[in-house]
Amino acid sequence: MTEGKWLRHYDRGLGSLARHRPVEAVRALQNALEVCPPSRSRDLYQICLFLGVALQRVGFPQSAIKSWVSCQRLNKRGPTRKMLRRYTNCYGMERQGSSDADDWQAFSSIQIAHYLLGKNKRAFSTEAEQDMILDLIKDSWMDLHASGDLRRLSSCEKLAAFQSARIVFPTVVLSDRAADSSIIAVNFHTKQRVALNDRCSCGSGMAYMTCCGRTPGREELLSGSF
Repeated sequence: MTEGKWLRHYDRGLGSLARHRPVEAVRALQNALEVCPPSRSRDLYQICLFLGVALQRVGFPQSAIKSWVSCQRLNKRGPTRKMLRRYTNCYGMERQGSSDADDWQAFSSIQIAHYLLGKNKRAFSTEAEQDMILDLIKDSWMDLHASGDLRRLSSCEKLAAFQSARIVFPTVVLSDRAADSSIIAVNFHTKQRVALNDRCSCGSGMAYMTCCGRTPGREELLSGSF
């Protein structure tokens, strides 16, 4: 019964994609993903693959990347590896038109996360608040970029610099998590810390910083999925 249900959703999703109705495809494929048995890893891979395609067409590239990364964990030799190389940058985010734009995207997302982690609802209350915070982040980025310090750094070093940068945001209460939002990645099989360029321990075959340690995009941050 369950198998027939997820398969109907899956077929409906593929049909919607073929008819250029990506919004309908996203709904159908999400339903298929919810009811597909965990034991059917190959089928889960196909669902996540096409869900990513549908999300990309709808205009949610970061969510598409997240779906394709899930595919890699299911099958590291599948076609999603090529798609991730095509659409993602060194931070595991949507590839921009230049390395400077990639750096700005990562910096701004990290700083937005720093701010939102200090709020109980982990969300902006008003558009005015969001605009004010984005202006502060932009000003800080312009100062950092103008200093020229980033030019000689690798992507791993840049990411560490972005994470350690602190902007004085106008908040009354700062949670402990926001004060130190860095994550220490550990491979429990080897009992060693995982460096950003190390292969991710989830089995995807990708670098940690583009897989489980990827930087969430603004789209994910504003929806609260980080």
